[in-house]
Amino acid sequence: MPASQNVLKNQGVLGIVLGLLSSSLYGITPIFVYHAFNYGADPFGLMTSRYIIATIVLFTVRTVRFGRTKWPTPKTTIQLFLLGAIGLYANSVCMFNALKYLPSGLSMVIFYFYPIVVVLFGWALYKHKPPTIIWPCLVTTIIGVILSASDVSGGQMKGVIFIVVGAFAYAFYSVLAGAVMPRAELTTGLMLVFAGAGFSFSVIWLLNPPGLPTTMPYVADVWLPTLEIGLVGTIGAMGIFFAGMNRIGASKSAVIQTWEVLVAGLTGMFFLNQQFTLRQVLGGALILGGVLLLTRAEIKRGENLPQSAHA
Repeated sequence: MPASQNVLKNQGVLGIVLGLLSSSLYGITPIFVYHAFNYGADPFGLMTSRYIIATIVLFTVRTVRFGRTKWPTPKTTIQLFLLGAIGLYANSVCMFNALKYLPSGLSMVIFYFYPIVVVLFGWALYKHKPPTIIWPCLVTTIIGVILSASDVSGGQMKGVIFIVVGAFAYAFYSVLAGAVMPRAELTTGLMLVFAGAGFSFSVIWLLNPPGLPTTMPYVADVWLPTLEIGLVGTIGAMGIFFAGMNRIGASKSAVIQTWEVLVAGLTGMFFLNQQFTLRQVLGGALILGGVLLLTRAEIKRGENLPQSAHA
């Protein structure tokens, strides 16, 4: 089989490509988030709408495709729902609230230590000893994130606490999702996770506790970006993320996701009139280097597998 066909059929390489696409979709989403914020939306209102939209769309899609069939076991269904209701909810709350206290660059620097936490959680919980290549990739990408991010001196402690808790929540969520999601059909699994997150945000909306407002003005400048966030930045980005993670695992997926930093920097420069400094260019080069290093390792690993493994 020609080498080019081997690369295309290598599940590890395909997983990396899917991870890069997912992180790119995540990287452009903040443009729409800030736009909605500028027209009066707040984090809880945006998140409630985001996950309700995603749940309704995915429920419709799976009903058309499968009807009443292909539901996971009750145990898996509950696990997926709780992943969204607790893990995804906690991460979303922390991430969007952190942006109220921290510059986006500093938020990115702090959050992206989570790949290391993913590797360690996976090792501790499931005895998934990471391959040797993961460590230089982690070091390279984390250094790249630090260099790529800007405004690293302006953070406030409350925002730092939000982002650190959010990083741990997302790491824990990623590791558990990596174990549970393969037991369900992808559309159904995503719908249950989003339904869990939507349930938690809806409860907050209905209870309306002090200090946690849920505001979504009924204007096109809020709802159009919300639709993008729900369809592209949620269903698309997370669906592609899980499709890639099922092929390369949570640890490698976490490394690939740091590509989001470079995408966010480029979109900020072109769409939000942010400057791209030499430090960010160097950081982006290191992120790209880490991704290419992992890609090369996956290609070599695939070439050493039996021929049937490529089918």
